Amino acid sequence: MSRTARRPRRVLVPTALSLLAAASLVLSGCAAGQYSQTAAQVASIDGANGTIGNIAVLNARLAPTEREKYPAGSNARLLLWISNDSVNPDALSSVSTSAASSVKITGDPAVPGQTLADFATDQGTVVTVTGFLQDQFYGQSIPVTFNFKNAGALSLNIPIQIPEQRSTDRPTVDIQPAHPTPIWEQGEAGAAETTGESGH
Repeated sequence: MSRTARRPRRVLVPTALSLLAAASLVLSGCAAGQYSQTAAQVASIDGANGTIGNIAVLNARLAPTEREKYPAGSNARLLLWISNDSVNPDALSSVSTSAASSVKITGDPAVPGQTLADFATDQGTVVTVTGFLQDQFYGQSIPVTFNFKNAGALSLNIPIQIPEQRSTDRPTVDIQPAHPTPIWEQGEAGAAETTGESGH
């Protein structure tokens, strides 16, 4: 009597382990880089982000306006965070834009090594764009160049931060058509009318 030789079973464990290892490397790579322990302090979508060397500018945006625009000649605070992944300190030496007369830095522009510097709250260093050359509306961005002492220059397009609530007195318009009330929500009268119609 002859026996049919069985094919050896494939061992899938190494393959599964290699896929798991690759996935873990991808996930760890997403968290590495811009001082991941403090990255949660920065909002994710409103502002512009960019890197130059070991320096990262995070969530850079103009503060929200009280009305629908920044008029020509007005000023606006530039809100941002700066991450320094290097062990060596750096500093924001100057900021410039072609959309305004000048940009002023008030406070300490230093960015120590391995830190996330606050340029976005009342406790942080203040960067102010002064003298817009023309009206700046929501939806527009202005070109801004950040010059660092060691890392060099980084240029970004900076938007106006969208406010959480509209501060103007403009009326709200409902652009959706009125939704008819379903028969089953019309109450007893609707049920009676439906019954009467079905009886004819």
